[in-house]
Amino acid sequence: MDQETRNLLNRWKSIQGHARAVERMIEDDAYCVDVLKQTLAIQGAIEKVNAGVLERHLKTCVTTAIASDDVAERERVIAELMDVFKGTGHLRRVNSAGEAIERVAASLESRDAPQHDHGNGRTA
Repeated sequence: MDQETRNLLNRWKSIQGHARAVERMIEDDAYCVDVLKQTLAIQGAIEKVNAGVLERHLKTCVTTAIASDDVAERERVIAELMDVFKGTGHLRRVNSAGEAIERVAASLESRDAPQHDHGNGRTA
C-alpha cells in the first residue's frame, strides 16, 4: 500500500472514530450545538477524503484517458466525473473541480477539431 493510500485510510479511520463519538453524544443527549460542531467536523474530513480520492483519480485514470488517442474513452472519463458531481449537487461546493473538468473537456474538443492552415504555414 502506498503512502497516499495509507493517508486516505488513516483519515477515514479517524472519521469513523469521530462518528462513533457522535453516536455516543446523541445517545447521551449531549448539547445539540456540540453535536453539530462534531458532525460539521466530520463533513469537513469527508470532503478532504473526497478531494484526495479525486486528486488520485485525476492524476491516474483521467490523465491516462486524456493522453490516450481514444476520443471515446476521454469523453467517457470526463462525463463520468461530471455525472458524479452533478448527481450529488456538489458542483456548487466543488465549483473549481467542475470548472477544471469542463476546461479539460473543452481543450479535448479543440484538440480533436480539424486544424486549418492560416496561410502562414502554421496550423491553429
